[in-house]
Amino acid sequence: MSIHSPAGKIISGIMTFGIMMMFLCFPQRISAEGASAALTEISDAAGLSGIANDPGGHYKLICDIDLSGADWQPVAFSGKLDGGGHTVYNMRVTGVGHHTRISRDGNRKEYDTSFAGLFSVLENAEVTNLNIKGALVDITENKHCFAALLAGYSDNSTISGCFAEGRVHLVNGGVNAGVGGLVGYGTGIAVDACEADVELVFEDRYEEGRCEQFMGGILSCGIGSLTDCKVRIDGYDSCHGYVHNGGIVGMFYRCGTEYYNGGMTGNYVEGQISFFEDNPDRRAYCKPFAGELLTRSVKVRHNTHQFRSNETRDFSVVLSPEKCGQPDYEDIITPPACESWGYTTHRCRGCGYSWADTYTPPRHEPGEWVIVSDSDEARQGLKRQYCTKCGVLLDEQAIEVKEKQPSAEKNSGSLLLPVSVAAAAALVLLAVVAMLLIARRRKAAKHHP
Repeated sequence: MSIHSPAGKIISGIMTFGIMMMFLCFPQRISAEGASAALTEISDAAGLSGIANDPGGHYKLICDIDLSGADWQPVAFSGKLDGGGHTVYNMRVTGVGHHTRISRDGNRKEYDTSFAGLFSVLENAEVTNLNIKGALVDITENKHCFAALLAGYSDNSTISGCFAEGRVHLVNGGVNAGVGGLVGYGTGIAVDACEADVELVFEDRYEEGRCEQFMGGILSCGIGSLTDCKVRIDGYDSCHGYVHNGGIVGMFYRCGTEYYNGGMTGNYVEGQISFFEDNPDRRAYCKPFAGELLTRSVKVRHNTHQFRSNETRDFSVVLSPEKCGQPDYEDIITPPACESWGYTTHRCRGCGYSWADTYTPPRHEPGEWVIVSDSDEARQGLKRQYCTKCGVLLDEQAIEVKEKQPSAEKNSGSLLLPVSVAAAAALVLLAVVAMLLIARRRKAAKHHP
């Protein structure tokens, strides 16, 4: 049948109409399916560890995630992660990640290095609006190692709007090593509007020579742009090599990489670092912002601090926040409130040192439902539920009508078909009309040859 014949034109018109109806009926579904393929939502620990299966993907947290119950295996990541303002809490890391990278000391000597943190390695990655609470990164490693709460290593990555609270302890038997609040060893990174509340402890056990040690509230060693960050630091460094400690960065340095520029602007630091440097060739860098500044092209400006550098010459005692040889701890449980986290505080009765763990998210207490307006035969009612502690509105629901509507109204309502069903019905009707027109034309052709 020719598409130029009357019947062909009718059928062609029906097909065109059908395609138009498909686009009209289903555009939102197609768009939603495309969006879900591009973004993976994470709601639990399994989903977070699943990043390892697609490290270059795009992810978003949709709730707080509890990592208690098992040691976390650091993940390498090169994609985008939006924390959505949610919190990863009760993380415990006791081992380094599977991926190693090259780190360099101040003389550009290279070391094959291991890393620990929530992420072992960040490369060409973007992490935004992520919170870490109640974390412990506790590493004993005989080779070169960097540890931090967020990432042990970061290259050419962006970190913004993130908060990290916890403890990073590293006992190290390698040469090149350090601890950082957010990042251990980093090159070409951008850290903006982040906050770190950290206890950092480094113990040097390298016996074959002098180690290169680094400690920083945001970054222990490296180069990048660090702007508008806040740091609360309590640091302890026992080093028999070379000390590089800073409230923000231990050593600001190009590290022999392609990255030349960087800086620290608008940051605030409070706290202290206690340290010793058991080394006759004493350097003992410990300053509020950058412990040692080797890259002269960086800008350090508009930063403020309340920072103390506490150096001791007693090399026989490993420095620690815990001052008692035989501590006696009491546990104090703080339950969650409507807008604040619950946690357990472990406090030494002797020296007063304390830390917190076992965090639980803020929680409201739902009260009884309150009827705002009752339903009748013509309209729905409304009921609401409030928190018994703070009175905030938690939920509201409609109260269905007391009796069903009259049958006439029901019948008229049942004629309202969904758009997709109506479109299908229209296609069937047009097909029937087309068939009738074709039959009529054929019949007329027989009588008028």
